[in-house]
Amino acid sequence: MLCRKRKILVFILVLSAYLGACGNEPAPAATPTPALTPLEIAGRAAEVMLAANSLHFTIERDGALAYIDANQLLAFKRAEGDYVLPDRMKTVVRIVTAFTPVDIGMVVLGDDQYATEPVTGEWGRLPTDWGQFNLMVLFEPDTGLQKILRDGVVDLALVGSEEIEQQLHYHLASRVDGELVSAATLGFIGHGDVELQMWIGAQDYHVRRLLITEPETDPTDPTTWELVLSQWGQPVEINAPPIPDS
Repeated sequence: MLCRKRKILVFILVLSAYLGACGNEPAPAATPTPALTPLEIAGRAAEVMLAANSLHFTIERDGALAYIDANQLLAFKRAEGDYVLPDRMKTVVRIVTAFTPVDIGMVVLGDDQYATEPVTGEWGRLPTDWGQFNLMVLFEPDTGLQKILRDGVVDLALVGSEEIEQQLHYHLASRVDGELVSAATLGFIGHGDVELQMWIGAQDYHVRRLLITEPETDPTDPTTWELVLSQWGQPVEINAPPIPDS
């Protein structure tokens, strides 16, 4: 009887080891996705941007002054804000004056544009001498970043891949016609052809970073514009600011 129990125990152990070995076999490898060309990556990024209903952005400029007023007293330095499809934006714009940098709040609701007064901080209509200073032009489908990604890149090349916030991104580089960039940036960018680098998510094709360099501004120290895009599709509420009674 004892011998029989030992045989049963040995059989169970052998069977368990066998089943365990089968369970640990690696699953068949998934069929790899065919590699995309740089143009296909940029095209997918344009489609994703076009479908986005909201995003957060920061813009940093370094180099030659870019004036936003007719008298050339106020120069753009940086901006951070939110964009909501199709025509709403709120942002804080840093302006460089002859005395000190000033942060100005701005809200765009379609054709209505509002800004804070630099000294009091009170909201009012956008000053007329600012013209149509509207950063939302960056995201216009027919003239903005989507247009550049679809049709504006020349000699587009894949530089490599990098991790941003623990996500793999394609790093692409190209040249872009200055006139096309000028249309997308209210004329602030576009002194001749510009160099464009972009970082695009390898899984979601979100553009997370853009670096635009204007070589013709200064060959040794050219002007650069850095755009960082984030919080894609997250809910954002943008309403008209409180306007004090006149």
